[in-house]
Amino acid sequence: MRRHAFTLVELLVVIAIIGVLVALLLPAVQAAREAARRMQCGNNLKQIGLAMHNYESATQLFPPGRMGCDCITNDQCAGKKDAERPGTSGLAMILPQLEQQALYDQFAWERGAVYPADCGDSTESGWDTAAVKAAMLVRPPMFGCPSDTSKKVSDASQAATGSYALVNGSNGPSSGLDTYKIKLNNTGMFNYAVSYTMAHMTDGTSNTLIAGEVIEAHTSQSSNRWMVASRHSDVLRSTENPINTQPGKGVVYSTLNAAFASRHPGGAHFAFADGHVAFLNDNINLTVYRALSTRSGGETVTAP
Repeated sequence: MRRHAFTLVELLVVIAIIGVLVALLLPAVQAAREAARRMQCGNNLKQIGLAMHNYESATQLFPPGRMGCDCITNDQCAGKKDAERPGTSGLAMILPQLEQQALYDQFAWERGAVYPADCGDSTESGWDTAAVKAAMLVRPPMFGCPSDTSKKVSDASQAATGSYALVNGSNGPSSGLDTYKIKLNNTGMFNYAVSYTMAHMTDGTSNTLIAGEVIEAHTSQSSNRWMVASRHSDVLRSTENPINTQPGKGVVYSTLNAAFASRHPGGAHFAFADGHVAFLNDNINLTVYRALSTRSGGETVTAP
C-alpha cells in the first residue's frame, strides 16, 4: 500500500505560513493588551479622584499633599513638635474612601503616622511599629498601573511604591531650596501641611489637575512611595518638566526632575479635580500643561 503524508518541503511551507500569521497577529494582541492596561490605569486614577471628592465631602477640605512640615519653623510650621510633622501623603489619608480602612488603621496616626520629621526633640520615636512596617509594604491595587514596570518595593527603603502622584504645582526643581514656592505654597492643590477647599480652586475643577502617572518609582531618581510625600518625589510632582521627561533628565534638583510620566506610548493619564480622567499627550504645549496644574492661576485654557 502507498502511504499519503506531507513531504518535508510541505511541512516547512506550513510552518513558514504559521510563522507569518503569528508575526502579523502579535502586534494586534499586544495592542489589545496595552489598551486593557491603559483602561485599568485610567480607572485607578478615576478611583483616586472620586476618593478625593468623598474626603472633601466629609471634611469640606481636600487632604494636604503632605500631612506635616519637615523641619521648617515658619508660618504653619512654627512651634510644631516632631511628632506633629508627619511625612504622610495625601494618598494615605484617603485610604478609607478607597475601601482600605483596615490598611489605614494599621498606621500609627497618633505617633506621626509615617516618617515624621526628626528635628531633635525625639517625640517622633516609636512611630515605626511592626504594624506600620507591615502596612508600608502593602500596595493597594488602585495605586498600581498595570503598564508600570516599577518594582513594587523601593530600592532604598522597605516601603511599597505607587504609580501615581499628586500635583504639587508648576514650580519645580529650578526653584531649588525655595521652601515657600515648593513646599508651602506651590501653585497646585497639594502642598505641605495645608488643606485647600473648593473655593481655592478659582481656575475651575475641570481645569485643575490633581494627580498623574509616575515611572521608575523604586529608584532614587524617581522615588514614589505612596504613603509618604516629599519635595519633587514621593507623591508630590510638578509640571515644570514636560510629560514623559525621563528620570534624571530635564531640569533637576540633585537628580530629581519631579516629572509625570507613563509607560503608555505618547503621553500619560491625569485626574482632574472634577473627577474626570484624561490622557494628555506628551507634546502638549508646556504653557498649557503648567496652567492646568495651578489652582488659581487665572489662565484661560481648556482642559482635554
